[in-house]
Amino acid sequence: MDFSKLAMTEIRRNSTRTIVGVITCALAAMIVVLIRVVPEGYNVGVALPERTFSGGDILIFPAQAPLSSSETNMLTWRNWQGSDWQSHLLYYFKDTAKTGYLAEEACAGWRAMIPRELIEQLASIPNIRRISAYRSVPCIVGTDRGTVHAFLRGFDLEGHPIEPHLTEDPEKHPPFTRKDELEGIAPNVGRPFSSIEVGDVISITVPKVVVYRTASPSGLVPQLAVDWEGARSYRFVVSQKYAIQVGEETDAAAGAASPGPPPSIPIYWERPEFLVPMDVFEGILAELGALTAHEATGLASGDFDLDFPTYQLAVTVDRSSKIRETSRLIREALGSDYGVYPVAEARSHMASHVVMPPDMHTVYAALIIGFAAVVVAGNTYISVAQQKRKLGLLRVIGATSKNIVQYILTLVAYVSASGTFYGIAAGNLLYLITLIGSDMTLKEWLIQALGDFGKIMGLSVGLSLAIGFGIAWWASRLSCAEVLSHE
Repeated sequence: MDFSKLAMTEIRRNSTRTIVGVITCALAAMIVVLIRVVPEGYNVGVALPERTFSGGDILIFPAQAPLSSSETNMLTWRNWQGSDWQSHLLYYFKDTAKTGYLAEEACAGWRAMIPRELIEQLASIPNIRRISAYRSVPCIVGTDRGTVHAFLRGFDLEGHPIEPHLTEDPEKHPPFTRKDELEGIAPNVGRPFSSIEVGDVISITVPKVVVYRTASPSGLVPQLAVDWEGARSYRFVVSQKYAIQVGEETDAAAGAASPGPPPSIPIYWERPEFLVPMDVFEGILAELGALTAHEATGLASGDFDLDFPTYQLAVTVDRSSKIRETSRLIREALGSDYGVYPVAEARSHMASHVVMPPDMHTVYAALIIGFAAVVVAGNTYISVAQQKRKLGLLRVIGATSKNIVQYILTLVAYVSASGTFYGIAAGNLLYLITLIGSDMTLKEWLIQALGDFGKIMGLSVGLSLAIGFGIAWWASRLSCAEVLSHE
């Protein structure tokens, strides 16, 4: 007698006994598939405003390395010795200034990076289009409406298009096209910027940037500081204004006062950066003597873009659907002394104040599948307990303990496999929607879907069989007399 076929026939005849296990496996498989939506990256539009303003899709900081559940090295808390003008670190990781950051004992910690060194280390990594350095200094902006502390930033237009975030018509007021006078793009948020008009002339006082070296656990490292005694004032024409909307929130107060759904309030990037062309920024630093002082430290070879220190590098990728994989390769190439974050991941940290290590996705997937396997095994146990008479009859006609084990394990495998198949199919149908906003090809999607199918199916059936073997062993130990004692 074919006991595997007998078990499948029993399930088809009495499907109500195993429906709970099938549904549980289906839900678990679908959840695991949806957890890994665009598993190696993000959709094209995710965090696009932040990616535009930060200068790239992946940010590299000289500290604040992401934590991993597989980390085995000793970590120590360090005070953050940086300043807000050096990078966007405090925008994404607001608590760093108060709480510090974790780093290995031998790491250099927060220091300036030389772009050329990192670009050479990352030269062999695929999917990298360009690597740009963040250039900024603190400044004092003066207008007829008052003065305010802000940041003068060297900005280039080679990254993600900034035109969607400009408040004025780019065709009438194209940015960075004036050659006879200094120009810049002013923010449209905060005072006095919100009252500044295109064409207004503002005064910006810029301090001298000082390059020096400090000691660290890994040796001497470069640092940047500012000297206000050597500051100079420059006059800029406002050629454009920008407003980076990064989200929106519900206006509960206005909604309570009027019928209908409450209105939403846009949330803007509030960092006051006055954007100027990169060559203008370089010229200002040269006039203030920063480049000459930098060369005196022995760190320069004459190329401002590649050799002047920076605290933030932005990596622009060719394909957004590969951002996570590219970030992983960058982390492996640079080591634990650098913080490498996709902008979308850094933004989620800012919103939730919690970072889930990338490898935890696998842990959660295994826990979900494991829970489903326990439900399947429990459902099978109840079904077997209700069929003791049938097991006794099988014993009467000559079924061995091995046959009983085969019968029970077939029940478990069939329920687990059928439920998992339905869940994977449903999850992948929903997963197809992600192709609309992704730069993945259909071939890549099919390869990933088939890979997920094999992994999830194998894990689900394997765990179910492992747990179900205990039930099969128990059922195989029941004697014919014990089973039929009440018949």
